Amino acid sequence: MLTLRTAPGIVGRPDVRLTRSTPADLVRAVELAPGVAVEIDLADPSRWHAVDVRRWDAADRDLLEALLGPAAVREVTGLLAPGDAKAGVPLEVAPATVWRRLAVVDALDWWLQLPLNQGLLDAERAIVRARAARSLRSGALRRTFVDRAVVLARRSAGEVSTYLNGIAGASLPKALSSGLSRLAAGYASLAREVDGPDAALAAVQTAWERVSLVPLKSAASVAGALPALASSGVDPRRVRARVVGSDVQLVPTGTAVRVVVPAFAPLPSPVVADRLMVRLVDRRSGEAQTPALLTLNTSTAVFTEVVPLRGASVDDLRADVFDADSAEPAASDTDLLRQRRAQLVLSEWRRAAAESRLSRSLRARNRRLTRLLDALAPTTGPLFLGGPAREDISDLVNGSSNHPWFSTTAATGGPLVAELAAAYDHD
Repeated sequence: MLTLRTAPGIVGRPDVRLTRSTPADLVRAVELAPGVAVEIDLADPSRWHAVDVRRWDAADRDLLEALLGPAAVREVTGLLAPGDAKAGVPLEVAPATVWRRLAVVDALDWWLQLPLNQGLLDAERAIVRARAARSLRSGALRRTFVDRAVVLARRSAGEVSTYLNGIAGASLPKALSSGLSRLAAGYASLAREVDGPDAALAAVQTAWERVSLVPLKSAASVAGALPALASSGVDPRRVRARVVGSDVQLVPTGTAVRVVVPAFAPLPSPVVADRLMVRLVDRRSGEAQTPALLTLNTSTAVFTEVVPLRGASVDDLRADVFDADSAEPAASDTDLLRQRRAQLVLSEWRRAAAESRLSRSLRARNRRLTRLLDALAPTTGPLFLGGPAREDISDLVNGSSNHPWFSTTAATGGPLVAELAAAYDHD
């Protein structure tokens, strides 16, 4: 159930915002068309968290019906009739599964602080866009989605082909083989959308043919050593995952401080790295200094910058690291801790689910969740907004738990191919 909010005539705000009143931490917005954006909560991927439409009358009705369902679109249109505009009206919506999957994949691309093959992830982003396009009636918007999918698929094709060629001859677990098969089929479908032969798209098909000749494993034992859990001092709402690694360090240098932020491996692209900024924030007052651009030192794999203290004590400061385009304000220490915990629990839960999917056993999942419990500081209540409590995770390890968090990796929230590949690589 979404609630209608309206703001007609207010510059910079959507005409229509359909939103849930329940607060959530693991939320990510995706703009699907100019003026039309959706928000998905990774703690509840079975429905929209919000839908924003900048100009309802100008938006593509076909897209709105795919996102909300025809009945909800008719109802909102009636409620926005001149002289009859209403707000605060609850609405039942019926979003198409493929559009929610698109939003989930993009949100996981932002939030998952795991060593993932970006090419596989981008390939899945491309293919789900092509699938979503097929749910639209023919027209300019459908063509736009297909064209974007082709561009993204071409861009990731080299990395996907390299990965497939690297596992040729290996006996894969069924879950990973099925996921890669879907990617290959998606590339074949996109190849039919372009004029003439496309070498990049065809290379994926050729590589997949080598992989698919080998019989499948009955199961994969994901029993390797569990990597140490690490959290980041960076607000995950303001810097995408897989850019920076562990905690930010402040190294005093007289009247200044050197900010040192380890980079995530592999190193981020220059396009991403050149957008990372830092500013010092007073822990007591919340006052923030002027931001400075961080520089990536590729030889040491760290982002760094010297920032003046301006008379403050290092003990009273923290570094606020953020993407230059981030619209989120600097978080309080309490909110930042909760956001970091949300990202950690999300990443480790999904890694546990992927390992369990490959091994077809709960042993690997429970062992990782036990490690997660050991890493989490004692706290009462939910670990983050929309998430489970420590007791819920403990109950699942010891038997069962009916907390909705544990269904987030099923159906629309199912494991990415990149997640399955990462779990298999650690076999």
